[in-house]
Amino acid sequence: MTEVGRVLLTAAVLTLSAFASFAWRISRTDASQPERLIGELRLAQWAAVLFAATGAASIGFAAARPSIPLGTIDATIAVLCVVVAGVVLQREPRAGLLIAAWAFLGHALFDVSHRQGLLSDDLVPRWFAGSWAVWDLAMAAICLWGRRR
Repeated sequence: MTEVGRVLLTAAVLTLSAFASFAWRISRTDASQPERLIGELRLAQWAAVLFAATGAASIGFAAARPSIPLGTIDATIAVLCVVVAGVVLQREPRAGLLIAAWAFLGHALFDVSHRQGLLSDDLVPRWFAGSWAVWDLAMAAICLWGRRR
């Protein structure tokens, strides 16, 4: 594994750990307490930030290699990620977490399409697309966990 791979793996594990511990704290709060709603709101906001960062990373990959076939599809999906993140911020916390979960799930399918060769597999390394799909699935699960009552 390269140094970049190690750094990205560490960042992914730390992000998922922090996000999961926050969702766990929220799930232990009584649903009738105002702290629960505040926690769900913060979790939805962080999910939106992380999903916008996901889109920003995809924009960066597409911009770095403009000659890659079907790179415009990646750029378009990336802009859509940023728009969806904005939608999450405008919804009620539970609805925002559900939208974020579906968005992360959709992005995981998008990542898998790179590994399967449906989209250009030259845009991102195969190991990165697979790892990113796993991270997206974990984020979707944590978003659903945070909205569970």
